[in-house]
Amino acid sequence: MATYKEIKGVTIQTKEQDPGLFIGTWSSGGDLTTAREWLMGSGTQTEGFVTGGRTIPGDNSGNTGKTEKYDGSSWSESGDMSAGRNQGVAYGTDSAGVASGGYTTGLVTTTEEFGGTSWTSGGALSTARRLFAGAGSQTAGVVYGGAAAPGVSNATETYNGTAYTNSPNSLNTARESVGGSGTSTAAFCAGGSASSGTLYEEWDGSSWTEKTEMNTGRIYVGASGTTTDAVIWGGDIPPGTAQTATEAWNGTVWTEVNDLATARKAFGTTNFGSTGKSAFSAGGTPPGVVAATEEWSFPSSPILVEGMIFLSQGTTLKGFGKAAGIPSGTWASGPAMNHAREGGNSGFGTTTAGVAVGGDPSPGAQVEHYDGTSWTNATAVPAFRGQGGTAGIQTAGIIMGGFPSDTGLCYTYNGSSWTEIAELNTGRNVGMPFGSSTSAIYAGGFINPNNKSEAEEWNGSAWSEGSDLNDSRRQGSGGGSSSAAGFVVGGYGGSPSTNSNQTETWNGTSFSEANELNTGRAYLTGGGEAALGITFGGGPMPGTTTKTETWNGTSWTEQSDLATSAETSFGTTSGAAVGTYRAGGRLPGGLTTTSEEWTVDNALSTVTLS
Repeated sequence: MATYKEIKGVTIQTKEQDPGLFIGTWSSGGDLTTAREWLMGSGTQTEGFVTGGRTIPGDNSGNTGKTEKYDGSSWSESGDMSAGRNQGVAYGTDSAGVASGGYTTGLVTTTEEFGGTSWTSGGALSTARRLFAGAGSQTAGVVYGGAAAPGVSNATETYNGTAYTNSPNSLNTARESVGGSGTSTAAFCAGGSASSGTLYEEWDGSSWTEKTEMNTGRIYVGASGTTTDAVIWGGDIPPGTAQTATEAWNGTVWTEVNDLATARKAFGTTNFGSTGKSAFSAGGTPPGVVAATEEWSFPSSPILVEGMIFLSQGTTLKGFGKAAGIPSGTWASGPAMNHAREGGNSGFGTTTAGVAVGGDPSPGAQVEHYDGTSWTNATAVPAFRGQGGTAGIQTAGIIMGGFPSDTGLCYTYNGSSWTEIAELNTGRNVGMPFGSSTSAIYAGGFINPNNKSEAEEWNGSAWSEGSDLNDSRRQGSGGGSSSAAGFVVGGYGGSPSTNSNQTETWNGTSFSEANELNTGRAYLTGGGEAALGITFGGGPMPGTTTKTETWNGTSWTEQSDLATSAETSFGTTSGAAVGTYRAGGRLPGGLTTTSEEWTVDNALSTVTLS
């Protein structure tokens, strides 16, 4: 808490409303007059245009040359192109635009120029191609990548308003199905069919340079903005999984921001290169072809800035720390456990007073304490316990459910001994717990052969049936308080039916769907508070992952990865986003005793100072 001495002499602003987070959101816009996929688009959110595409999914007989203009709220028809085509590229403005290449019954080199009401012929591409990207203006453009005969292309061509010229410097990696935006001297190429689909390159007018890769690899991605202020969204992860994920680029790093409302690919977008703070995404697929438009915007209210101090509505003094409640952190190697095992939500406590309980392989009754420096053996749990749920701190913890035989047995722990308490109403394993030793939730889980949606509430003396999860699943993680605000995330099952990216928040009475995890997975570990949580590791089956994400009560943000991919590890439950560990678990090569420690450099967010 700040003191008078610390803020004396500082001019304090009064704000009628609290500043917003610098994350942006998608909202519904006006529908196209003609639903279609693989259309071309450019311009800005208030002066944009789309053209071409096909009105029948997967059928080039539905190719159209229809052109529509957008004023920020509605679409209106304008002059059509001379011939219908899809999968080409557009750039420029709604009064001076360019559309090049694409597919009719084969690849084409055709270019047409848009004057705001009609199209005229322009200079042909040197290389016929589709699924490529472009940027710039009608008199100074650049196009790159794409699918060309006989394969993918890394060719770059520049346009001077009359003709295209091949550049001697091509993309570093040939690929198709890319996104791009910018100007003829500062453009970018994002995603695509090569490697993991996370590739990102920037063009300076003469050559391409590889930069920091995106968080989520994909093809057919939407893109808008510049090399210092961009946004990419949607697309597809083969074989055919449309995406909602949106990422913002500040010239240095990619940050996960709010998702599209509907997963889509093959849309028309802004790409005039003015800013990544506004964009549109129109049409596309799946399912079928759609006419819907979504608009990307940042809040119009003041933006939170690190170090800000202000009077909120003239009454409460507030300050803002770091990263909107999402502290950045890193993993470092820690000491080895005494027993190699995998737990499955069987760890609790803090980074300086942690407990790892039971686990596989059998007999799996071992308990170890962690003091921030080393692991020591402690009193074993009375019965074999694998893949159970845990909550609380080292001197006041609780374990619930687990193996063998989908047990309902529960015990509390005082730091030295175990006490059997009332059993769960429905014995099960690998559920998703959160809370404390006197007030806990055990949600979901597994009773062979079914995933469960049931949630039970512990009041310190008995279990009672609570409101169910919206979707049944197991082997996710949870955090927060059972009495006021908590969350569960990920798992195996639900929708999708394997590696779930679902988040559900708890308000003390019921669960509600919330923003999704960026990387869906099961067998993950995590904990923390309702507005400061963490989850890490796990398995995007088949396999394991190093992914780490933190939760600010509204959305998940990717952080530094684990050094080693692992699943069903032990970790803390209390204050986990401020500091936790990954201990034991299953690595690709088998069970392990290794551990890693998570620390942050600043855990502050918006706080009341006095």
